Formats: sequence, structure tokens, C-alpha cells
Amino acid sequence: MMELENLVERFGASARASLAVTHEGTGYFAVTPKAPYDGELSTAEQARQLFEKADARLKEIGSGRDRMVFAAILLRDIGDVASFNAEWDTWMKDVAPPARACFEAKLASPAMKVELIVICAVPDKRAG
Repeated sequence: MMELENLVERFGASARASLAVTHEGTGYFAVTPKAPYDGELSTAEQARQLFEKADARLKEIGSGRDRMVFAAILLRDIGDVASFNAEWDTWMKDVAPPARACFEAKLASPAMKVELIVICAVPDKRAG
């Protein structure tokens, strides 16, 4: 039987959290807009920053937009869902979109307007 550390890969681990984790062919991570968060930016502008970070994180763990399985979108103000969706549709235009859910949430910083949680397929370390 494989030990847990052989099944779980952590990316950018700190004392509090990892930037991403992969386990048995599945990747998990959350991304926020570029820090420090600029509260003067619109939700759409922060979403573009967030998608840039998500693309980099997907690449880092060996995945891509086309391998996203589920996305949870957290908006500070659910009234911004239309502007977020416009950016999402542009980001997803060339791939089949994942399942997703969108929530209004009190986020960690009052300047942050959107956060994204992703579950995606990644190469399974057990196969190698």
C-alpha cells in the first residue's frame, strides 16, 4: 500500500495552507485576484486577474481549463454575477465548461470581490 505522501502532492505549501493539492488524479485549489487586492477594480477586472492566476495554477499542477471538473465562484456581491459571467464566458469560450456553483460570500478582504475554487483532473502519480 502506498504511503499518503506518495499519493498527495502539495504545491506552495506553507504552515497554513498549500496553493494546490493533487491526489489520485484530482487537483484542488483556490485562487483570488492579484494581491494586494485593489478594491477600486470592478468584479470583472478582478475576475480577469483571478483567471490569469488560475491558468498558471492549472499549468503548474499539470492540468488545464479543459480538465476542470467543478468550479465554485464566491462573489462579494451576487449583483455582480452578470459581469463575472461575461468574463467567465470569455475565459471558457474554447473549452467545455465544468460544473459550477456561484455564491455570495463575505470574503477575507473587503477589497476582494471574487474568489474561485477549482477541482480538476491531473495526471495520476500512481500511473507512473
